[in-house]
Amino acid sequence: MERSRHGGRSVYAGIFLVAQSTLILEILLTRITSVIAWYHLAFFVIALAMLGMTAGAVVVFLRPQWFEPSAIGRRLAQSALWGAIIAPLALAWVMASPLVAVTDFMSFFALLVTGVALALPFAFFGVTLTLALTRAGLPAGRAYGVDLVGAAAGAVLVIPLLDLVDGGSASLVAASVAAVGATAFALGAGERKLALRGGIVAALLLGAGGLNNAAEHAPLRPSWIKGVREDPALVDIITWNTHSRVDVSPVKTEAPMLWGRGRNTPPELLAPRRLRTIRIDGAAGTPMIDFAGGPSEHAYLDWDIATFAHRIRPEGAAAVIGVGGGRDVLAALRSGHTPVVGVELNRDIVDLHRRRLRDFSGIAAVPGVELVSDEARAFLTRDPRSYSVITMSLIDTWAATGAGAYSLSENGLYTVEGWERITSRLADDGIFTVSRWYKRDAPGETARMIALAMEVLWRRGVRDPRAHLIVLQERQIATLLLSPSPFSEGDLDRMQREAVRLGVNMLMTPRRLPAHPLLAELAQLPDRDSLWRWADAQLFDLTPPTDDRPFFFSMLRPQVWLRGNVDTRGLDHAFLGNLRATQTLVYATLAASLLTALAILIPLGMRRRELYALPKRELFAAASYFGLIGLGFMFVEISLLSVVGVFLGHPTLSLAVVLGGIIAAAGVGSLLSERFAVEESRAAWLYPLVPALLIAAVIVATPPVTAMFAGAGTGMRALVSLALIAPPALGMGLGFPLGLRLIRARGHAVDLGPWMWGINGAFGVCASGLALGTSMVAGIPATMGVGLLCYVALLPATWVLSRRA
Repeated sequence: MERSRHGGRSVYAGIFLVAQSTLILEILLTRITSVIAWYHLAFFVIALAMLGMTAGAVVVFLRPQWFEPSAIGRRLAQSALWGAIIAPLALAWVMASPLVAVTDFMSFFALLVTGVALALPFAFFGVTLTLALTRAGLPAGRAYGVDLVGAAAGAVLVIPLLDLVDGGSASLVAASVAAVGATAFALGAGERKLALRGGIVAALLLGAGGLNNAAEHAPLRPSWIKGVREDPALVDIITWNTHSRVDVSPVKTEAPMLWGRGRNTPPELLAPRRLRTIRIDGAAGTPMIDFAGGPSEHAYLDWDIATFAHRIRPEGAAAVIGVGGGRDVLAALRSGHTPVVGVELNRDIVDLHRRRLRDFSGIAAVPGVELVSDEARAFLTRDPRSYSVITMSLIDTWAATGAGAYSLSENGLYTVEGWERITSRLADDGIFTVSRWYKRDAPGETARMIALAMEVLWRRGVRDPRAHLIVLQERQIATLLLSPSPFSEGDLDRMQREAVRLGVNMLMTPRRLPAHPLLAELAQLPDRDSLWRWADAQLFDLTPPTDDRPFFFSMLRPQVWLRGNVDTRGLDHAFLGNLRATQTLVYATLAASLLTALAILIPLGMRRRELYALPKRELFAAASYFGLIGLGFMFVEISLLSVVGVFLGHPTLSLAVVLGGIIAAAGVGSLLSERFAVEESRAAWLYPLVPALLIAAVIVATPPVTAMFAGAGTGMRALVSLALIAPPALGMGLGFPLGLRLIRARGHAVDLGPWMWGINGAFGVCASGLALGTSMVAGIPATMGVGLLCYVALLPATWVLSRRA
């Protein structure tokens, strides 16, 4: 395509804007479906939706007559404009419908239909980007580089966008960006009427977004939350960010909520009080109780098992991980701790305490209370203070971050390295207390929490972890108390008296083994090696989670479920769904694999006469090449998101720095690919070694580098993160444009570019599930290793494709 015919700069602008819009919509889709459904269902739906990009590429390949060279400019504008129009409609469809767990064929079919509906706008954008990258006559490296840089800009811009508007309004704004991209394509093609239509659609979408955001009850909003229809009248405040939607109820009068209420709690303490309920993604709830009267008016908190550590260590500095509605801060104040430092990841919740509901909450105005909006691990690593008690009660958001549906913001808080950092801030006789869900017949989560504590203590050089651990239980809550020093006889006497007074069960103490056989076996293990052997031998994954495998909540091993002889019903609390998360991952990966196979077989069947006329070895090499770079890129990207994301801490920063950095660096690599003369050099087939060696270097460098800078400030950790992710991402950015130039150089009668782009995208979607499964089973370094092997495996394909015809 000549620049004079289609307007080169306008085409690049269109590519940039459509890629930006697509990435923003993908992140918004993750956020919105995480609100409507559980995070694992969000993964399933998003995987299907992203295959729409592949469908668009396949359409371009199967119907070349629709995309004649003279019509490319017009088709670029039309496909982008239709994508912009359909995107908010598809999201509105999803927000108006309940998404339920897959329990039978009909529920699976309903989820499939939702995925197909969401795939429609991405299919149009897939047509747009496929035409731009493979049929617009642009240099492959430059076009793909602009595409990636645009997507990287989307990863960054979505952060302030969700700070300004809600999720539904943000989708309208993102769609307007795609409409502006369509206008740019139309102007480049000289289609003035089409450009005018694009401008009108962009203005209407942007105006609709502003009106929707300004409305008291936004018309375009999630109307179903976790299978329950949401009544706008029951929501007083709603805020959005890239890792949660926070909603606050109006003031109501109810009995105060206690996680594990002691059986002897005086009834008069449970009299109804004025309170609000704060929810994250419509599910993870925490009460904010009217502060009126001060801490002395909240005696009911003393009877909650989650606050038991204050009965043993009532004084000194205290830290609370996860401020929520402020109940743990209030409990620490009642006991007499000062200062009380509340560390809350979600800045919108901190803003409620500091500003919007300051008088109702009250805790921000109490002398000695410090509320910090930060990731707890990162903050406590930098904080030089020692604490008498550090509390972490039921930190469950079930909220997928913008970086991905299984990227839970709390993952890094439940790993060995995370607990090592946290316990390093305890005084010698301090207590780290963690409360988790307990199920009497299947206490797997409690067992994993105990195993995690034992591993941390053994790593600290403790010979007998049981002397440092107390586990209490009441109803469906188990509370663990961990101390760097053995609990003294006086501590244990006080613990027993208070447990009897409150009416809670002493599940495991230095003086008493658990009654449950599983927990009793665990408590009597003599050393680390025996712990890991025992945990590996269990039906469910009870190994202590590490930063290499930060999946505390995912205890169902994929290989166990695939054997088909395990009934998971009754093995988890129904409202948690953590075991279902692994099942859904397997379902999504299998569905994506089937659709990927169709993306290969359908074009092969429909254009078999033309394709079979090509050298079979070259055709196989081309398909293998683009499939492998799709797999390899996603395996490495997900690995870097996990490892560097935990190091960087905050999910918003991870989205901007890690996801945005990976895509931007890959874009730079694509732009640099124009300097590689792969069509001429005899050694050109060796270029896959560039990304392979850079990935290998990062595998080696990441552990010592992240350990060295763990206590650095946020800015320094962001720079270190970019230094780690940029080299391999830059190398991976070479893959697609150089591969496209190699197949073009073969001079085939059939333009394979659109099909290869579709194969690349389909394998990338498959890889997202496969990489997560690999990380769960073998760890993140193994996942990155698989990505490295994918790039090494390109060598036979590049050797075939680089041979002179």
